[in-house]
Amino acid sequence: MWLKLFLAILMLGLVNDRALGDDRPEDPGRAILVLDASGSMWGKVKGRTKVEIARESIAVLMKGWDPNIELGLMAYGHRKTGDCEDIELLLPVARHRAEDVVNSVNRLNARGKTPLSAAIKKAAETLGYSKERATVILISDGMETCNMDPCVVAEELERAGVAFTVHVIGFDLKKEDLADLQCLAQGTGGMFIEAVDTATLTEALTIVEESVVAAPPALKVPPASRLVAVLTNNMEPLDNQEINWHVTSPEKGPDGTYKVVKKYRHTSPRLRLESGKYRVQAKTGLVVVESVIHVDAENSAEHVVDLNAGQLALEGYYKEGGKRLKKRIRWNLYAIKAGTDENRRFLDYTNSPDPTYILPAGTYRVVLESGLVQAAMTVDLKPGDILKKKVYLNAGQVKLSGVLKEGSLPIQKSIHWYLTGDTPDSKGEYKILSHNSNPAPTFTLGEGKHRFLVTVGSTQNSFYVNIQPDRLIEKIVSLDAGQVKMIALDKASGQFLKKVRWTVTRPEQNAKGVYEKVTYSSYYSPTFTLRTGRFRVVMEHGGKKSIAMINVSAGENKEIRVQVKRAP
Repeated sequence: MWLKLFLAILMLGLVNDRALGDDRPEDPGRAILVLDASGSMWGKVKGRTKVEIARESIAVLMKGWDPNIELGLMAYGHRKTGDCEDIELLLPVARHRAEDVVNSVNRLNARGKTPLSAAIKKAAETLGYSKERATVILISDGMETCNMDPCVVAEELERAGVAFTVHVIGFDLKKEDLADLQCLAQGTGGMFIEAVDTATLTEALTIVEESVVAAPPALKVPPASRLVAVLTNNMEPLDNQEINWHVTSPEKGPDGTYKVVKKYRHTSPRLRLESGKYRVQAKTGLVVVESVIHVDAENSAEHVVDLNAGQLALEGYYKEGGKRLKKRIRWNLYAIKAGTDENRRFLDYTNSPDPTYILPAGTYRVVLESGLVQAAMTVDLKPGDILKKKVYLNAGQVKLSGVLKEGSLPIQKSIHWYLTGDTPDSKGEYKILSHNSNPAPTFTLGEGKHRFLVTVGSTQNSFYVNIQPDRLIEKIVSLDAGQVKMIALDKASGQFLKKVRWTVTRPEQNAKGVYEKVTYSSYYSPTFTLRTGRFRVVMEHGGKKSIAMINVSAGENKEIRVQVKRAP
């Protein structure tokens, strides 16, 4: 089935090529088949490698091949690993015997990278695409891996070609691989069909076969007709800006929708349209505009769409004249009623350090966030404006780390940091504003004094940090504590006791005659982090209690074993 689909697409390209006004109506056409022979082709589909499937499919294809059709064969990734220049024209564009094509394909050994953009470009040049019609058929199972943009390549070839088309068969594709291959087909007016399973192949095959049978005469393409977008009238067209174009019928059909004629995802696509009136929708950034154009297939033209928009570039700084914000930031963009901060409507957010927006003319609220700090700015954007705005947080940073005592190694486990309010409530408790369990967190905060609480087990310490704009403070906090690992052992066998409960209390009873509890654990060998001093440890096992008194010194890390006579 996959073979039939490939053959149908190939024939579609050739039928359409013959209809492009060629004065040799009996010429069956010229095309190049570009075959993916990268290492991923050794992957399996239903137990068979994609290499085997490709070889077998092309062998069957060539049995019924019209020997008058001029066909070239190109492959990439078949000779070297990691080489983006491994592209070879295996057979020139000519009338070949079927067995010559099959033998060339069978000799391929998939092993390398996927320079599909460069291969398409080389195939186009081989066909003389800038002087006569050219059809390329690509079979690939993955996306570009050689630092070229298939969308840009498609746009360049479409712009320079007389009637250039790429038909793409995506074979066993991952979701993230779709965009590259779709771009090649859509950008050149070709077809993209994904080979997924029998059902979808059957449906696609039916559509393609019907298109081949009922293929209309090709449309005349003016050499320089294209769509361009401007921020406002009398400005230069946008360049290197992704624009989604939808060309539709000028009026809605009986079903209440516009019939889609063409779709493009380019800055300035070239048109393949019959003479007539069309509705054009251009979408870029947060701008969506519609326009009606009149196309004359006999005369080239540049159809300009006015976006009535401006460009807004944003940069964030810790303070005026300070360092740029590059990480852990968020921009929020709102549309607001002109002259007020009312009726804010959320439009977009991004974590990019320096976003650039194309926006309809209007008034906007920009909010920069980093940590718990925000800074906002209102921007009035007029048609044609190209603005660059700097937003200042008036903030600094503090990087925290904790130690058991001054000079000891940083604590790496079970440490928690809390940013709190400045004053306690009626119960003497401080409101928690932020929490972080990283051993060495960095907080971005506004200028001024801020209160923190650090805890490790039952031990805690509160402290203040005075934040200064555009400064990073590194603060080491000492807990004045030590760590004690408790282990319970059977006195007779020396084995660990598992079902144990530990309770750590103050060493003496309080005024009520109670030992005040400090911490507890049901783990058989817990590690307690305790303030410097003396503590009472109660171990419960089998209904019996064992009591031990321990002393803890700052910075120490010790192990205490308690021997217990196991209950009979």
